[in-house]
Amino acid sequence: MSLTPKLIIDFVKEENDRMINSIMAILQILLGFGFVGFWVIFYFTEYQNPKMEETAFTHEKSFPLPDLGWIMPCLFIAGFGLLLEQKFGFFFSALAGSGMMFLGLIDLAYDIQNDVFKKREFSTYMGILIILIMLIFGPICIIFAWLNL
Repeated sequence: MSLTPKLIIDFVKEENDRMINSIMAILQILLGFGFVGFWVIFYFTEYQNPKMEETAFTHEKSFPLPDLGWIMPCLFIAGFGLLLEQKFGFFFSALAGSGMMFLGLIDLAYDIQNDVFKKREFSTYMGILIILIMLIFGPICIIFAWLNL
């Protein structure tokens, strides 16, 4: 078997795809743990001793089920599927991405309607960070899946 330019290019492309898939998988798994960590911290701090306004607290309490019951499992299934080089990893990447887009847009709409961005508090900056992560990484996951399915 001789090393032709096409064989070398195909090998490099395959290795490059594996690396990108691995990076996406690790990011998805880490983000899945981020969801778990957020809700554990929220439960042991804010949920036990609410300091936020009642409307914001009520709004926030509606998210554990979609976060932990849909987006987080999709992120873990996608991540492990990609690491195992299975096609379902791409499918669940798209599902997780769409869930993150929805979450980011709902949070953004709520924050705009309730003038949350006018407050100069740590929670405001954390909210902005969460929205940015959801609205950037969500489409990345969707496009990544679309290009690979």
